[in-house]
Amino acid sequence: MMNKYLKLFLKHIDIELGYSENTLSTYSLILNGFLSFLDLKNISLKKLNKEHIEGYVVHIKIKKGNTAKTIRLKIEVIKSFMKYLTEKIRFYKRPPISSSDFKYKVEKKDAFSISEEEIDRLLDSINKKKKEIEKELHQTSGKRILLLKQLFASKRDLVLTKLLVGTGLRISEALNIKLQDIDFNDKSIKILGKGKRFRQIFFNLDELEYDFLKYIDNWKELNTNHDYIFVSIKKYNKLTTRGFQLILKDFLIKSKLSTAITPHTLRHTYATISIEKGANIKAVSQILGHSSCKITIDLYTHLSNSHLREVMQKCSPISKKVISLEERIEGRKKHLAYLDRTG
Repeated sequence: MMNKYLKLFLKHIDIELGYSENTLSTYSLILNGFLSFLDLKNISLKKLNKEHIEGYVVHIKIKKGNTAKTIRLKIEVIKSFMKYLTEKIRFYKRPPISSSDFKYKVEKKDAFSISEEEIDRLLDSINKKKKEIEKELHQTSGKRILLLKQLFASKRDLVLTKLLVGTGLRISEALNIKLQDIDFNDKSIKILGKGKRFRQIFFNLDELEYDFLKYIDNWKELNTNHDYIFVSIKKYNKLTTRGFQLILKDFLIKSKLSTAITPHTLRHTYATISIEKGANIKAVSQILGHSSCKITIDLYTHLSNSHLREVMQKCSPISKKVISLEERIEGRKKHLAYLDRTG
């Protein structure tokens, strides 16, 4: 009975609401956990009430040690499921939990990003690995198959990292790129993002295009039985998000950078640095695949310490640096445009 309604709900948010693969997986995991808890406590879904859900919240908070952010997410997913069962299936006359129940406050944090110097250190560590393998290949006649696989992996890691930080792609979006998504004439890639919305990103960046095209040539030589371009070297299956997270962590350690940096940090970095360099927020919003500019503004209009320092050094009343009239007018225009968007 429970599985039946869960399957219907997942089908609903997939087909009718267009939720992403990752979101579907998250909802499925959370609701399966919730339904398993009810089963363990012999609680019928039909007789579910607010106190039962309160018991579940205590369980995941005390016994499972879930953070406030995780608890809030799980509650929102359960509310969504209950609303579906009430409004679409007519399983309940009124939902066991209302929209105002169990509101968890989570401290809002600015999106974490890294500096351009840290980007260089990360890319240098991947390049160093690639050169070490190339050198070993020239010096040995044995283990060539393994070394060639490792060389391919290092090229993949370099291209994928450059793609994430250079275009702001989500890791799931990057790993879902297929050969047919790439337009080699237009030098663009068709991306299927959240809400099953398509957008284009471009790979003809000075630091990316050559490596990207060479990587595609190497990938074609593998003759895989699928079209996903980012693959593991074990069986050439599509590379997983977890797989790349582990790869990235290894390079972060080698670069002496924080292991708190994730693939999503690279996306934040793209957005933050682009806006600091003066990129149009609407354009950045479209490149990131946000449904509205407001999301981009809310997430990325914070500024790095280095940028704030530069503004103080340049614009402070006691600064002796000269700012041209053209710069002053352009800065004022941008400021007023921003106020208009957020006002």
